[in-house]
Amino acid sequence: MTFTEPDQGWAWIILIASFTEHFIVGFSMYAIGLFHIAFLNKFNATVSLTSWIGAVFLSLQGLSGPLASFCIGRWGCRVTMIMGSLLLTLSVVITAFVQHIILAFLFFGVLAGLGVGLMYSTGYIVLAFNFEKQRNIATGIAVAGCGIGPFVLSPIYQMIHHEYGYNGFFLLFGGLSFNACVVGAVLRPSRLEVSSRIARTKKRTFDKKCCECDLTVVKNIPLLCVCISGVFLNVGIFLVYLHFPTYAMENSSTEIEVSWYLSIAGISSCVGRVLLGMATNSEDVSEDIVYFGTYSILGGATILLPLFIKFHYAKIFYSILLGAISGNCYVVINTIVLRLTGPNHVAQGTGYVMAYIGVGTLIGPPLAGFIIDNGGSYAESFVIAGLSLIFGAFIELCSVCFKTDTYKIPQTEDIDIYV
Repeated sequence: MTFTEPDQGWAWIILIASFTEHFIVGFSMYAIGLFHIAFLNKFNATVSLTSWIGAVFLSLQGLSGPLASFCIGRWGCRVTMIMGSLLLTLSVVITAFVQHIILAFLFFGVLAGLGVGLMYSTGYIVLAFNFEKQRNIATGIAVAGCGIGPFVLSPIYQMIHHEYGYNGFFLLFGGLSFNACVVGAVLRPSRLEVSSRIARTKKRTFDKKCCECDLTVVKNIPLLCVCISGVFLNVGIFLVYLHFPTYAMENSSTEIEVSWYLSIAGISSCVGRVLLGMATNSEDVSEDIVYFGTYSILGGATILLPLFIKFHYAKIFYSILLGAISGNCYVVINTIVLRLTGPNHVAQGTGYVMAYIGVGTLIGPPLAGFIIDNGGSYAESFVIAGLSLIFGAFIELCSVCFKTDTYKIPQTEDIDIYV
């Protein structure tokens, strides 16, 4: 079997594949407000109840991280990506025909969320296996797809929903999701991926291996700080992404304008992620300081948004800021996890972080719905989101206090592969 080499050759094809996966998944994540509006119009349920569909969908993108890590360790990135694509496609197509909100919760919230989670974690982890010197730049380019996806697809799918209704909206999204099978087909195994699987299984039984890997990751205090930070950051981020469209429409914005706000956030996210990847690729730039500074700025802007929500250009400015900053953590998490856990545990470490991120995405959207349904307002919800962002940024900065010796990634020529 031919393996990919880091930073060269087929690794760049895998980068394009990862970008395509992020393009598809990014639309479902960062344009979740459009799905939320579709469910509200279809089922006429309360904001709080409807929010749970999007919340579970988003949370499973993270909570399924350990499952994705297991599948990658067992079958590899290629099979895991194809499994996720098929699960997402079937779930979304079934969602197009459901007539009860509970079934929408099951098929879209749970099953489609699992499918997206398998795809997203795989598209992210495969970059760590295929890039070393150019890892941050490659990750920045790949996750920029999460920005371009909403930018390109939000206006298109808003028009699809307007012209073809609920059924057409989900059927056409199912067709888009099926394309990720092609993405999975090109994920050729790398030397680092295969060698890490050999290192984890050599001289261990499967059950013993699971226990030792889990303990290795769980006892890593700096990584735990990053995980807890991910909870608070994603409470704020996905509370905003789910409810910002509705909040804007309640304050003089039209549905078309809302779709363009999401598009603006998408293209801003694309530019921001690429620039951050280029900046943090230098050893002179600290990922921790950038992480803290950018999310603190976004938190402050979110707290102030209710004061300016009626102004069209204020919403455009906030959309730019939201897109440019909200996905910054995904640019540097690969490097942080590798630094803290070493290459043999990178899949487990990334899955562990994604699980905590999933907890945050599960809490944020229903939190706003609960506040609104119990006499509160969107303004209060956004203040809470801003405070959560600032606190999450501070927790990640605290991880610096617990740093010990960092791990070094072995050079490719020092790795022996036996097949």
